[in-house]
Amino acid sequence: MADTDEQKIEEIRTLTERIAADRARIFELIPQVFPEKRGEEPVRGRLNEVVKASGFTREYVARIRDGKVQPS
Repeated sequence: MADTDEQKIEEIRTLTERIAADRARIFELIPQVFPEKRGEEPVRGRLNEVVKASGFTREYVARIRDGKVQPS
């Protein structure tokens, strides 16, 4: 539990770094769950599954899948 302002600021910094790392991992995983990216047959409904799991829009997931957007 953070007591001082400095400790709270450090906790914010740590949590922000964790968010960035988690987001980078999500962007890494999304293309991996689309079989067509591995030269396999597409799975019907996969885009919808990833949209529901991520909370991102269909367009955004498709852009991540296609490598058109990177985590910021």
